[in-house]
Amino acid sequence: MGTAKIKYTSKKAYMQLINSIAFYPFLIAFSLLALAWLTAYLDNIKVGGALLSKASFLSIDNANTARSLLSSLLSGLISLVTFTFAMVMIVLTQVTSSFSPRLLPNLLSKRGSQVVLGTIVGTICFTMVVLSNVQTMSGGPEVPRLSMMINLFLGFACVLSFIYFIHKISNEIQIGNILNSQYRATRDSLDRELNSGNYHEDWEEQEGQYLVKAWDSGYFDTITEPQFKNGSSKLGLTTTLLKNQGMYLLKGEPFLKMNKPMNKEIQELVEENILFRHQEMVEENFVYGFKLLTEVAVKALSPGINDPGTAMQAIDYLLDLLCRLQALRGRKVIKKDGVARLVYQPVPFETIFRICTASIRAYSSTDVAVQARLIDLISKVSARDERKKHTALFAKELKSIEEASSKEMKSQEDIDFIKALVQNARQEYKL
Repeated sequence: MGTAKIKYTSKKAYMQLINSIAFYPFLIAFSLLALAWLTAYLDNIKVGGALLSKASFLSIDNANTARSLLSSLLSGLISLVTFTFAMVMIVLTQVTSSFSPRLLPNLLSKRGSQVVLGTIVGTICFTMVVLSNVQTMSGGPEVPRLSMMINLFLGFACVLSFIYFIHKISNEIQIGNILNSQYRATRDSLDRELNSGNYHEDWEEQEGQYLVKAWDSGYFDTITEPQFKNGSSKLGLTTTLLKNQGMYLLKGEPFLKMNKPMNKEIQELVEENILFRHQEMVEENFVYGFKLLTEVAVKALSPGINDPGTAMQAIDYLLDLLCRLQALRGRKVIKKDGVARLVYQPVPFETIFRICTASIRAYSSTDVAVQARLIDLISKVSARDERKKHTALFAKELKSIEEASSKEMKSQEDIDFIKALVQNARQEYKL
């Protein structure tokens, strides 16, 4: 139990670490600091001077010139990193207030801004080491020529990276790019599931299984499938999930069913490879993508934002994603050597569809354009429902839109327009 808990905590801490905004800046800064110490050592044993003997135009021999140049570079870089950090905070605040706070984890995990911040901070560390070695190296040259040359190139790299940062940050704050990024991440996650070949419509439940309760509270986020599959194969274990990914679980809530009773080895395998988290990453679970796009649409329809264009763009992306989601039929079954080792719950299409459409409908009941786009979404998703499994669901949502528009809209012309669209959808798609 103790070993499993340590490994489980370590995995959670590792995933939080690599998604932290400070991870890459720290890594790059530490690497450049180590490089500064290495070049200082090479300069002290006069290897650096020998390497630059045939490229004298790259070296600076005057100690006063070197000290003045490094001091100016250091003060400029400190101002630059302050401005860069301030810009990141402004962008995060803007995204939180205007779009959705749930977008922050995905923005913080962007590598571009982290690399820029790390390059500038690392160059500051490098410059401080080089500046401290000017005229202070016992037995070495007055000016550490190799360190000085590398420092100048790093200064140029900081300027170029700052230009890239301005370009990147100005693009990332645009709502069209944010929506497109979330859509592509969700689409790619869905496509991986569609192409995996792991979904089975005719899967039958096994009887006589043992119930396992959740050992922690949090969002059921992901399972490290390769490790879990291999471990289950060795133990002859088959596990069936009782909850969908993305659901919040309370400690002690029924969570798994197994074909074997719990023992120490099984407990360690389960607790090490099933992760609970308190943040939502689209790359780990495509359901989060639907929630994010819906929340951005709802936020755009709020009186403080009043941006129906963004809501309609989000609806268009949801249309494509819902059509793809319909193709995920049956249960996802992970096998090892032809034997099922991990069985997921069926994808909750009805729940996801209802959350997306009902939330947007509630906030757009007075907006004709958004309601029309929502009706179009229902019609086109219904057209892709080849087996007519969800006809009742689509018909019910169209009825809700018609009722809401009749109560909320003030213009009779708008009410008649929405009713006509609903009636056409019912006739064309037999809803």
